[in-house]
Amino acid sequence: MNRVDKIRFMLLYGKTPEVECYGYMELNRDGNMIALYNRFGEEIDMNGGHEFVRVRIIGKFDDEDRDHFYSLLESDDAG
Repeated sequence: MNRVDKIRFMLLYGKTPEVECYGYMELNRDGNMIALYNRFGEEIDMNGGHEFVRVRIIGKFDDEDRDHFYSLLESDDAG
C-alpha cells in the first residue's frame, strides 16, 4: 500500500512561498518518497529545492489503483 501525506512547503523551487503553500507527498510501501504534488494534485519535480513539513496523512491506496489516489486528493479539496 502506498500512502499520501499532506505537506506544507517551507521552500518551493528554492524560494519561500508568499502565502502558506500546501501540497502532497506520495510514499511507497517502504516509506520512501516517490513523488511530490502541488496543491492542485499536479506532479512536480522532486529535486527542485523544496523543503516541507508533514501536516497529516491523507490515506493509503493500492499502488495499482490510481483512481483511489485521486479520490484521496479530491477528498482534501485538491484540484
